[in-house]
Amino acid sequence: MASTYSDRLKLELMETGANANTWGNNTNTNLQTVDAFTAGFLSKSVAGSANVTLTSNNADPTAEASNKVIEFTGTLTGNIYVFIPAVENNYIFFNNTSGAFSLTVAPTGHAANGVEIVQGAHTVQYCTGDTVVDLFANSLGNLSVKNNVNVVGTVNATSYVGDGSGLDNVDPFEANTSMIFNQASAPTGWTKQTGAALANTAMSIVTGTGGGTGGSTSYFSSFLATTDKSAPAQPTTGSVTGTVGGHTLSTPEISSHTHDIRPWVGGGSTGPNFIHYRANSDPGPVPPVMNATNTGGGGSHAHPFSGSLGSASTDVTIPAADVQYANVIVANKD
Repeated sequence: MASTYSDRLKLELMETGANANTWGNNTNTNLQTVDAFTAGFLSKSVAGSANVTLTSNNADPTAEASNKVIEFTGTLTGNIYVFIPAVENNYIFFNNTSGAFSLTVAPTGHAANGVEIVQGAHTVQYCTGDTVVDLFANSLGNLSVKNNVNVVGTVNATSYVGDGSGLDNVDPFEANTSMIFNQASAPTGWTKQTGAALANTAMSIVTGTGGGTGGSTSYFSSFLATTDKSAPAQPTTGSVTGTVGGHTLSTPEISSHTHDIRPWVGGGSTGPNFIHYRANSDPGPVPPVMNATNTGGGGSHAHPFSGSLGSASTDVTIPAADVQYANVIVANKD
């Protein structure tokens, strides 16, 4: 009977009694194949946009898929797949390609089960037969690193434990986040905002939507316009124009008073008992004074006015406005 071959490493399984005088050579080939699968290195160009299938032959230590470490090189012009044998095995891959396209490793016949390797990254993958599993894609448990860890890409984490005192370039702010800085220029990774709407303005705390601007007078042109304790003296001139309405006094509004009368009785054309109310200027003897009843009350009264007030000014005292301040800038996260 002829020899058969193992599923994974394609080693020759020799039939008992077969391969007379070639058994030693066949055994050496098997050992070379094992050597390649254990420690072999292959640099494979995958340039272009066509998918690539690594060669895999029975008892062939020179087959491309018979290497433990495989480096992919060349400039990609399209997204490609690199197919490995659909048998159980494990590899170390290095995506050393260029070009803005993806490289995905998948078992032959199972492209949907492949795993993309980021350009510039090394990764360890194992194949289950119809699926490729990336050991560095959510598959590691606790990881301890003695020295530096360099990450190409994005680190996603739900929590972080520690004070972060030894971390560099860790950015807790999203792009375009606005912050206020009390310094001359924006820190590294931030861009100073120089829009006219922010220049010489005061901060306003709101409970609604923030980020807006308003007003038209510069902060330094209004609140800090002068440091004098009082403004220059202003003339106290002005004018009022208008009319006073007429008002007829009523009896209660007239001051309390009496009217004197001096009567005398004499004859006349109307009879002997005619009463004549004599004035003080009449000739003859002055009769005694008689007082009439008091009238009037001295009550208040109004003088209605209607008109307009012209320009007027007076001296104004302004409290000292030399308020201390600190200049700040607004910068956005790049």
